[in-house]
Formats: sequence, structure tokens, C-alpha cells
Amino acid sequence: MLGMALLTWISLLFLVVAVVGSIAVAATRALRAWRTFRRFSRTTSTAIGGVLETAGEAERHAVAFTEGTEKLSAALAHLEQSRAELAVIQAAAAEARSSLSSLRAAVPRK
Repeated sequence: MLGMALLTWISLLFLVVAVVGSIAVAATRALRAWRTFRRFSRTTSTAIGGVLETAGEAERHAVAFTEGTEKLSAALAHLEQSRAELAVIQAAAAEARSSLSSLRAAVPRK
């Protein structure tokens, strides 16, 4: 009977040690998982912040590029207008030269 009681107490002690050990292992792993999650969350937040900052910079560059394109289009339109005016002036100058050449041809030379 004494052997049976001793065996029961040893079994009970083994059960308690196994349960406490299992709880300790589970708590340690849960703590490690929580720390990993927090580190991942911080790293992800930092990375997302970097991506958002880069996206904002890209947007600013795109706006500047669009403004540059608009200025370039306006400059090209002004250039075309100036070239049209130059063509009119060159045509008038050619007409004047042709009139002057015909006048010079009418004047006798020595």
C-alpha cells in the first residue's frame, strides 16, 4: 500500500512538473512570438514610411515634369509663331531685294 501511495505521489509530481514545464515553454514561445511581431511591425512601419516618402518625392518630380512640359509647349508655340513672323519678314525682304535688283538693272553702269 505504501508503494502504491508513493507511486501515486511520484506520478502526481511528474504531472505537475510536466504541466509547469509545458506552461513555461508555451509562455517563452509566446513571449518570443510577441517580440518578433513587434519588431516586424516596427520594421514594416518604417518601410511603409519610406515608401510613402519616396512616393511623395516621385509625385513632386512628376508635377515638376508636367510644369516643365507645359512651359516647353508654350515655348514651342512661341517659337512657331516667331518662325512664321520670320518667314513673313524674309518674304518681304526678298521682295524688296527683287525690286532693288530690278531697279539696279535699270540704272546704267559705267
